[in-house]
Amino acid sequence: MLYYNYLFIKGESFKRKGKVGEESRSNRKKRETKQHIQEVCEQLFVFEKSFENVTMREIAQRADVSVGSLYLYYRTKEDILSTIIAVFLQKHVDKIKTLLAEKQSGIEKLSAILDYFGELSIDPYVAVFTRIKITYSTLPKMLTSDASKSIIGLLGQLVDQVEEILMVGRNDGTLILADSPKIAASALMRLIISLFMSAGILQTELIPIPSEVLDPSPAGYFLILKKYLLRSFIT
Repeated sequence: MLYYNYLFIKGESFKRKGKVGEESRSNRKKRETKQHIQEVCEQLFVFEKSFENVTMREIAQRADVSVGSLYLYYRTKEDILSTIIAVFLQKHVDKIKTLLAEKQSGIEKLSAILDYFGELSIDPYVAVFTRIKITYSTLPKMLTSDASKSIIGLLGQLVDQVEEILMVGRNDGTLILADSPKIAASALMRLIISLFMSAGILQTELIPIPSEVLDPSPAGYFLILKKYLLRSFIT
């Protein structure tokens, strides 16, 4: 299907043909600029400095845009951080959906998703990413950003995926549940997210696990989590 753009030059109209849904040059430039700003901020927030110590002016300088232009794309640096987190979550929500579609029974799906989070925990980027400090003053600003709605929605999708796993397992007899699938799924996802967010603390060995028993890293803790969770859910 084609559409027509009409250009008016000196009283004459000219018809320009294009495909429906085709991205305009200006929209593509805006999208690419926003993506570039996000990449710059990932480098600043995660690898070079800290979220709290980066200013919008510094972001503009590193992204090679004016401060005014930066504010046209993002009102605050909390908006940028929320967008980065939403993009990160979307990528992994999509991968988990594909992974679970390949498994049949509830126990296979539960084991697969726990393995996925365990492997994710040893990704160097993820390990550093989870150490972005979100303070009590930062969180309210993040929750008012447009991207925060995406974050909440994506986390909700993860809970829904786990709930579906538990329902499949209950129906096929491979898993037993002491609570409703929704309650169990919500508690499980809160536990997994807490484990990710506390990875930096755990790695300081404030709460050590004997190294001769298990590697005292986030991946090691996920192995323990998987072992005890599966033992609890298996009939």
